[in-house]
Amino acid sequence: MNKLQDEAQRRRAVAWALALATDTPLAPQHYEQQLLEQYAQGQLTLAAVLARLDQRVQHVLYRSQAVAPFSDQQLAELVEQSKAWNEAHDITGLLCYSAGHFVQLLEGPSQPVLALYDRIRQDQRHHQVTLLSEATQFMRLFTDWRLALVEAEPLEFHWLTSQLDARFSHASPAYVSITEPHLLTLLHAFSKA
Repeated sequence: MNKLQDEAQRRRAVAWALALATDTPLAPQHYEQQLLEQYAQGQLTLAAVLARLDQRVQHVLYRSQAVAPFSDQQLAELVEQSKAWNEAHDITGLLCYSAGHFVQLLEGPSQPVLALYDRIRQDQRHHQVTLLSEATQFMRLFTDWRLALVEAEPLEFHWLTSQLDARFSHASPAYVSITEPHLLTLLHAFSKA
């Protein structure tokens, strides 16, 4: 078979698989559709697609409010405990704190990330835990950070949460005056949400 016939055969196989999965829980998510397209074009082998599916990274992005503002010592203790937990469970991410409010991105293997998020939701030190995004992706945003901490100024934090809320509610986002690199990374990553 020549290259064009191979691609046509791969495209038929992908179309057939997509037709079978349509309107079922097995319907491919965006990242899976990208892999299937790369397979159809001959850029990936089936083995490579399966390997990449095994390497997926679960992302959970949420915001919450502390029952009482954290002192510097409480925040330092939280970060140290979190870093130890995250190291043991291969979780990375970002924690942004400002005047009793949190935004956090957790990323890593699905089961540990979802278990940690469940623990966070039950933690009595905060309330109004709001899930902003839960998705599976190919890569981590904060690979080198077991927990990157950003203590944001209230105005910068307000712009961050306004932007995230607008993106996930499909509203028109407000003007952003954020300069902190970690927060800009977070906003850029979720700009397509």
